[in-house]
Amino acid sequence: MDNVFPIPILYKEKAGNPYQHEVMNLLAFIKAFHPLPLVDEAAFARFEKYAESLCDKLDERMKRPAFQVELNRWLALLQDAHTFVMLDDTSLYPFTLRYYEGSFYFRSLPDSVPDCTGKELIAINACPIGSLIQKLKVYVPSEDQIKACITGSFFMNNKAFLNALGIDTDTVIRFMFADGSEVCLPSSLHEGASGLYQVKQVPHPVTARRNEPFHYQIIGDTCYFQFNAMIDRFTYWQGCRLMQVSPNKAVEDSLPLFADFLDEMARAMAVHNVNRLVIDMRYNGGGNSVLGDVLLEFLGVSLRDICPFHSYIRVSDFLQTCYPTLFIRDKYESMKGELAEQHQVMNDFTGDMPKPSNRFHGEVAFIQGQNTFSSANYLLTLIKDNALFPIIGTPTSQKPTCFGDVLCVALPYTQTQAYISHSYFVRPDERNQDTSLLPDSLVRTSLKDWLNGKDACWGSFY
Repeated sequence: MDNVFPIPILYKEKAGNPYQHEVMNLLAFIKAFHPLPLVDEAAFARFEKYAESLCDKLDERMKRPAFQVELNRWLALLQDAHTFVMLDDTSLYPFTLRYYEGSFYFRSLPDSVPDCTGKELIAINACPIGSLIQKLKVYVPSEDQIKACITGSFFMNNKAFLNALGIDTDTVIRFMFADGSEVCLPSSLHEGASGLYQVKQVPHPVTARRNEPFHYQIIGDTCYFQFNAMIDRFTYWQGCRLMQVSPNKAVEDSLPLFADFLDEMARAMAVHNVNRLVIDMRYNGGGNSVLGDVLLEFLGVSLRDICPFHSYIRVSDFLQTCYPTLFIRDKYESMKGELAEQHQVMNDFTGDMPKPSNRFHGEVAFIQGQNTFSSANYLLTLIKDNALFPIIGTPTSQKPTCFGDVLCVALPYTQTQAYISHSYFVRPDERNQDTSLLPDSLVRTSLKDWLNGKDACWGSFY
């Protein structure tokens, strides 16, 4: 439900070109909408100052994708992985690069070049991957190196982005791999390639990603629960009510109720005398955090007895326009422009949230990974900071204290699509300033093992 909201024109100066107007208007919007100006005045001052130097380098003859790359470089100063602009899908090479737990590799390649999918990449045009990662941290809005690499890998078939990283796309691009091999892609490579090589991956019989928000499987005395997205039919309805739009029947029919799923899983565990539940959140990019609350209650945790997040929202006219029923009316009027605690100013739409009738009181463990993000990261931070259940895996790609709750917006001068945060979340353990949520036990699966259907995390249980 990705409604795109056009942001208003707040910058009224007539001098300058459209790109400069876009930057100054976006600066005015972020100043009124994003939490950073009220969370860290010094950081916002640096962000504001950079806008001046950015405008000096923006020529209206600049190609639009190059301008969008420069916008992201500027937005990276917010230290907010949720706030970024999309790059136009023009001038793309017909390959996809991806990042997995420390390694870049080709996921797909045109069949006009040798098949090198799945090999670990160590350099592009003789520039070592380590140097490229440092540049990704500059050009990709993120909160840690892991997220810079994940998001950056999605942009690395974009010519303007590669050029910003210092990779010349006017000649052949040379990719070098850890096994000593290399492949050269001509600069003229385009979408007309006849076909694609796809990376060959052996699916793990238990933990391979399923194309559904939640899935479970009983293996001996263990139930494996793959929790892939924090959305169900109720939270979809909730989002529709917030925006005052009618639900799409095809979407709501495709989504189960989380409470029904948990009850079904509980019955299956009882029938098979299961006493261990492993919850895998490595594929979970977030959604509505209320599903995390429901899960904790299912696991016998009383939310009243644990140390919570402090959750804040930037109260603004724009947000009120997008979500007409979000705010308590009298609270909104008195707190407009402020960073307010969410429970003080927002209406509660969760009162009739369906809850499972069962509880599980056996052994519980969680698995996290690089793609555990947003509301999934929030849930696991609650678990970590309250020492509720053990967590294994690898660091996540987000700070536990972070910005979030995004709107999809359109910038008025270039119609560039962007995502911008309006909330701020402070982890229960406020003293912990880690830039990633660390597991209790670090368990890594190499790229080679992962592609060959091996899973060290699951192997620690079986």
